[in-house]
Amino acid sequence: MSTAHAEIRDLCRRALSGHRRQNIRETLARLGESPLADLPRDVYGEGEAMQALERDVAALLGKPAAIFMPKGVIAQQAALRVWTDRSGRKTVGLHPKSHIDFDERSAYERLHRLQAVRLGLDHRPFTQTDLAAAAEAFGAVTVELPLRRAGFKLPEWDELVVISDWCRAERVPLHIDGARLWEAQPHYDRAFAEIAGLADSVYVSFYKGLGGLGGSILAGPADFIAAARVWNGRHGGNLWTAFPFVISAAEGLKHYLPRMPAYRQRARALAVALADLPGVHIVPAPPQTNAFQLYMPASAKALDAAHLTLARDSGVWLFGRFAETMLPDLAMAEINIGDAAEDLGDGEIADLVGRLVTLAQAR
Repeated sequence: MSTAHAEIRDLCRRALSGHRRQNIRETLARLGESPLADLPRDVYGEGEAMQALERDVAALLGKPAAIFMPKGVIAQQAALRVWTDRSGRKTVGLHPKSHIDFDERSAYERLHRLQAVRLGLDHRPFTQTDLAAAAEAFGAVTVELPLRRAGFKLPEWDELVVISDWCRAERVPLHIDGARLWEAQPHYDRAFAEIAGLADSVYVSFYKGLGGLGGSILAGPADFIAAARVWNGRHGGNLWTAFPFVISAAEGLKHYLPRMPAYRQRARALAVALADLPGVHIVPAPPQTNAFQLYMPASAKALDAAHLTLARDSGVWLFGRFAETMLPDLAMAEINIGDAAEDLGDGEIADLVGRLVTLAQAR
C-alpha cells in the first residue's frame, strides 16, 4: 500500500473487509485488559500463557502436541522438512497456487532443497486422482484449506477424506496448511479435531480471521513437534518473548472464533447482492467461507484510481488491492468478512461497488 493509499485508508471511518481497525494505543489497552496480562511473560517459548495456548489449540485440533511459532512460513517449512527427512524423500505434493508455492519466495526449495510436484489445475483444489496420476514417491503432501489464491475454495469433505486415505495407504505424511482453517470449518460443519484428524500435522494462524497481532501454531505428534521445535530455532523463530502475540491469539480465539459461521453467512448474502451488478462475477458462487473473489469489468489500474476517489468521498474503504487477470478489462479484488462489515448494509456495499465500476469505466 502506497503512502497515498494509506493516508486515505486512515481517513475512512468504515471498511468492508476484516475487523474494525484500532490504533496502537487502543490495541495495547485491549491486550492489557486480558486476564493473561497478569501472568509472567514467556521467555524463549516457556511460560504459563504460552503453554496454555499450545495445549488449548492442540486439544481443539485433536493433536497430541503443539508449538507456537511467530510466522506461518516458519511453521510450514519446519513441517515439510521434518516429514521429508523422516520419509527420506524430498518431493512435496502441493497445489501450484498454494501459499507455500506461490507466496513464500520458494523457501522450501531454497532453504530445504525440497522438490515440488504441483498437482491439479489453477482454479480448483487438487484431488486424489491428481495425486495418483502424478506417479511420484512423495515425501509429504500438503493441502491448503481454503485455497486462497483460487478464490478461497475448499475440497468437499468426501474428497478430503479420499486424499487422506490415499496418503495413509501410501504412507505419505499429509500436512494441512490451515492459515484459514478457522474460516473453513463452518463449511464442513465438523469439529476442528475431525478435520485436522485427516492429516498428520496442521498449521493455524492467529492474525487473519482471529485478528491477532501475529503468530501461529503447528500441531501434530509429540515427536514431530519436538523435531519441528529445532527447526523453529534454526529459522530464528524462538523469540525471547512473544507475550503480546500470545495474548492477542487467546483473545481472538475467544472473541472471533465463535462468530465464523455468521461471517460465512454474511459473505453468502453479500455475494447474492453483488452478483446482480452488471458484469460482476463472484468466485466461488456461492462462497464456501467468509471470503471470496469479486471480478469487476474494468482494469486494475482504473479501479485503483477510482477506489481512492470513492474512498475519499464516501469514507468507506472497500478493497485492499486490485489484481489484473488474463482479460484486460476484468480485474479481481478479495472480500473477507469480519466485524468491520457489520457497519455496512449489503445494499450500501452493492451501491458503492456499482459506483466504483462506473467511475473506473469512465477513466
